[in-house]
Amino acid sequence: MKKITLLLAGISACLSLSAYADSQVTVYSPGQSQTAVVSHAQNLAQLVGSPALKDQTWWPGTVIAEKLATAAAIQQQQQVLARLKAWSNALHADGDSSQAAAVDNVWQQVAAIKVTGRQFTNLDPDWVRIRPEANRRLEGDYSVYTLQKPTTITLAGALGGSGKTSWQPGRSVVDYLQNHDHLSGAEHNFAVLIAANGDVSEVPVAYWNRRHVEPEAGSIIYLGFSSWALPGDAEDLNQQIVSVLTHRIPD
Repeated sequence: MKKITLLLAGISACLSLSAYADSQVTVYSPGQSQTAVVSHAQNLAQLVGSPALKDQTWWPGTVIAEKLATAAAIQQQQQVLARLKAWSNALHADGDSSQAAAVDNVWQQVAAIKVTGRQFTNLDPDWVRIRPEANRRLEGDYSVYTLQKPTTITLAGALGGSGKTSWQPGRSVVDYLQNHDHLSGAEHNFAVLIAANGDVSEVPVAYWNRRHVEPEAGSIIYLGFSSWALPGDAEDLNQQIVSVLTHRIPD
């Protein structure tokens, strides 16, 4: 499997560089209840330094989303669900119940995700303060999703027992996967690690190529479908699922 890169084009609109920007930002707490509205923040420094956010969130996993990009992220999620459903229907028609069950399992996982138009930019106040190029200007409507520092990681994809599991220091991606069965058609050589900040990397996990990689709390480990299991018109399905996961609202 080739190294996966984020499919950001058409999904996340860039933060505006307008010289006379104005914005309205709705802040949400874990569980997505609205906690505050920050009006007229012209750039990220003003936003992250506001009382609504200062000392109120864990910055590595904090998500800022743009309104139009959210519509695109939701559309992508629906496209992925439709592709998974079409694949499942074809497998059922062919009598391949084992592979169909695996695809249905992943469909349920993707359907349960709440996505938003995440903008992939570092929100840490110190980072924004000392790097002028990181102090992006804001214009329009945004949402910010805050969270407490996580104590879990999330397992997703073609494996049994998906969902949250306790994070433990020193444990590797292989360690987290070892007690979870691979579903039919699952990839055996690589897993995808999605950090809380949205960074994506591919981790070798087979006996012949495994590498010790310790995920940080708040990460997602995605075990995709192998290339031989995917239908010919779905070679990019894993990448699209990963993109949906990177646009997930923190919980």
